[in-house]
Amino acid sequence: MVNLKRIIAIIGLVFLDISSVVLSLLFAFKTFARSSPTLIPQQYLNDNYYLYLILIFSVALIVINIICGNYSTSLKHYGFGEIIRTIVAIAILFGITTIVIYAFQTDRLSLGLIVPMNLVMLVVQVFGRSLVRFGNEVNALVSTSAKAKSGKSHNTIIFGAGEAGVSLYNRIYQNKESNLYPVAFMDDDPSLVGRKIHGLPVLGGLENLAKSIDKYEAKEVIVAIPSASKQLLKQIMEVCREKRCMIRRFGTIDDVEINKAKVTDINIEDLLRRDSISLNMNVVREFVENKTVIVTGGAGSIGSEICRQVLRFGCKHLVIFDIHENGLFFIENELKAEYAGKFSMRLGSIRDIKRLNEVFDEFQPQLVFHAAAHKHVPMMEYSPREAIKNNVKGTINTAQAAIMHKVEKFILISTDKAVNPTNIMGASKRIAEESIQLLDKVGDTDFAAVRFGNVLGSNGSVVPFFRKQIAAGGPVTVTHPDMRRYFMTIPEAVQLVLEAGAMAHGGEIFVLDMGEPVKIYDLARDLIKLSGLEPDEDIEIVFTGLRPGEKLFEELSIRGENMQKTPNGKIFIMAPMEFDEVQRATQIKELESSALFSPDINDMFAKVKVLVPTFHHNPEGKTSIADKKESEVN
Repeated sequence: MVNLKRIIAIIGLVFLDISSVVLSLLFAFKTFARSSPTLIPQQYLNDNYYLYLILIFSVALIVINIICGNYSTSLKHYGFGEIIRTIVAIAILFGITTIVIYAFQTDRLSLGLIVPMNLVMLVVQVFGRSLVRFGNEVNALVSTSAKAKSGKSHNTIIFGAGEAGVSLYNRIYQNKESNLYPVAFMDDDPSLVGRKIHGLPVLGGLENLAKSIDKYEAKEVIVAIPSASKQLLKQIMEVCREKRCMIRRFGTIDDVEINKAKVTDINIEDLLRRDSISLNMNVVREFVENKTVIVTGGAGSIGSEICRQVLRFGCKHLVIFDIHENGLFFIENELKAEYAGKFSMRLGSIRDIKRLNEVFDEFQPQLVFHAAAHKHVPMMEYSPREAIKNNVKGTINTAQAAIMHKVEKFILISTDKAVNPTNIMGASKRIAEESIQLLDKVGDTDFAAVRFGNVLGSNGSVVPFFRKQIAAGGPVTVTHPDMRRYFMTIPEAVQLVLEAGAMAHGGEIFVLDMGEPVKIYDLARDLIKLSGLEPDEDIEIVFTGLRPGEKLFEELSIRGENMQKTPNGKIFIMAPMEFDEVQRATQIKELESSALFSPDINDMFAKVKVLVPTFHHNPEGKTSIADKKESEVN
């Protein structure tokens, strides 16, 4: 669809540039030429030489401005960067003109004439473009002020006077539909306090927020600090709740470019995530760039985020493999707008070794991220054989396909539930970890696992479950007042998975630093507060007891694993534990056979216990002795 406004704007800029040529030539002729005949010989002043120069310089300037991108930026955003591009365009024109003068030794041009001409052109172009932006800002300011007086917008404090805060201010004034009216900035930087930015005062930090809301009758506070810590967000949120003031944020640490950031509600991910992640971008890019990558379980929460990030880091081709056809449909629709031709979708199960080999034959991948798994603890308690078939046998199938097709690296996505498991899901993932450590000694493929805890917003996560309960008016159900879990946002978990994968040399189990564990009860209270309600007043919290296979506390390492630091302080390596490889391989084969063929489920559990001695099955969801001891300590 043709953007008529954009076409008119470009025509206006072209007209401005032609005008700058006309004015510069007129200035040069009137000021220098007649008073200094040596600059332009008199015989050329009475012919069409003036019009000839206008045509030549106008065409040259327009072409150069197109090359420099001076017609692609909206004048609403005309600033220092755009001024530099304008200067570069004039400098190129001056350079070309100078070359022409010396190359053709023309007596119709002189550097004494060309220098003032180019200076006038530069001034006219910069002034004209700046005038348009100034006019837009004045118009926006008048429009926003009028909306504020009419009650159509509300007073807003921007918390953060840095780049993000100024960017938000500009965006508000350029958006005529915005219902925001900025009245002040706030920032804890002493060098900014007391100054004015775009005419608005900078009032100080958190300690002044409450009285500033009262003084300016602010109805909303927008936190414009992308790296704002969860502690700061919680403190601002508490002040705003006390003052009955809305709170939102602009920009997060996941935003690569601030001009693409959005004003969003503060959510539980903001309050639980780590303050920042130091990702070695170069290492990850070298790991992924120009590689063919397969992601099993690529339509799931973790798998789909791995897909997004490997595409972002420039993989040669991505293969998204999953048994869930609807999930494949949704991820394909999401990615095709930006990455069409860079990825392929393949439907299939990791239990089907023939299908896996077909896909590996077709694409010859270099990297495999194995995210496909059954992860829901109670569901696996109801169907324990399925956990072994999928999480153990499916992992071995995928690993064997990787070895056969000479894959460079195979990264298993594991879980903290694999440590001292009380449920079959966790035990199956622990056996999967041991399986790839065994297979690392076969063939040239480097196998490694990455172990981490719960991710926020994943399929089956407690957060969307709580949100549904809150939306329905409650009650919110929590299994136990002391239950705690490690939490991490999906993007940060995947970022660390990619860096851990880049470090892998074979046989390692990488453990991600999950920060401090969070009480599920506190999580429920925070979600209720974020919904603008009061826990136990508006929404009741009810304790229901542990579910089958659950334990109160999760761990990230097994006693006997040797934890080593990596260059990234949030990633640790667990060196492989020693075991009899032949015996372990035989035991895994026997477990697979029992899961598939034995009518006695207790036989399968007995074989799991042999492989995972720390497995203490808790099918009734009772508090274990270890849980009770840790609960007493805490």
